[in-house]
Amino acid sequence: MSSTSSVSHRQSLVLALMLLMACGLPLGAGAADNATASATAVVLQPIAVSKFADLVFGNVVAGNGNVTVATDGSRTKTGTAVLPTGGSSPAAARFDVTGTGANSFSIDYTGSDTVLTSGSDTMAIDWITEAVTTTTPTGKTDPNTDATTGTLASGAAYIYVGAKLTVGATQAAGTYTGIVKVTVAYN
Repeated sequence: MSSTSSVSHRQSLVLALMLLMACGLPLGAGAADNATASATAVVLQPIAVSKFADLVFGNVVAGNGNVTVATDGSRTKTGTAVLPTGGSSPAAARFDVTGTGANSFSIDYTGSDTVLTSGSDTMAIDWITEAVTTTTPTGKTDPNTDATTGTLASGAAYIYVGAKLTVGATQAAGTYTGIVKVTVAYN
């Protein structure tokens, strides 16, 4: 083999290798690599809600108008008749929420009554809600701003429910009852 033929043969091999590299074709069967990633799942403690206290309006009379129990348990009225002081003390309902850490959660009131009933007699009710991380509610009185989310602080939160009750001018005497239903779920 002549030296000119060797150079030309070498040039052809180098050119072929350069073409293979430019096309991205593997140069050898042993060229391989790998990498790994970790997989993680965090299992949260199931979120739970339980009733701590019921909502109590105390005694009311026809002519009290709208009687509001704020989320801190304070009570006011819009009518001219004096609110009776006897009987059960007014109190907001309280629901205790437990779960994991500082996670947020949604609050749903589907299934709550819109009226309190005594036999066939009714009184309209508008719920007033707030979710807090301490056992001290702010005393919210606006039924148009329901708490729809909350946040757990060290795995605990509290939902307070007051309400505005419409007592008719000729409201029939009786014990009126209804329910507020609170459902919570992690966001």
